[in-house]
Amino acid sequence: MLLVILAAWTTGCGSSDESEPTATATAPKAPAGATARSCGETTVAGTEGLRVTGIGCDVGRGIVASWARRPGCSLGQDASRSSCTVYGEYRCLAAATDRGIAVSCARPGGSAAFVAKRG
Repeated sequence: MLLVILAAWTTGCGSSDESEPTATATAPKAPAGATARSCGETTVAGTEGLRVTGIGCDVGRGIVASWARRPGCSLGQDASRSSCTVYGEYRCLAAATDRGIAVSCARPGGSAAFVAKRG
């Protein structure tokens, strides 16, 4: 009986020359609305390059307008970064760059990014 158990156990292990099947990796499809979309060349409140993901350009323009109206969102004279919450709980992060102020605003399900003039 012991020999039968040992024989079954050793045959189930396989030999070292057996190769394991390789898994085929496939990239998952992006969720609907995950592609960034440009909202045209028109400026909103002195900004340029508005891009949105998961939301419409009209919502993106609302975020930009709300960001521009809030004094605490833009950078102070010596500041290099800022953050604030605008337009329906979008959290915005701003950073000084050579081109101006790079702003990224997001909440679950959508985001907007744009460049604002410094000054």
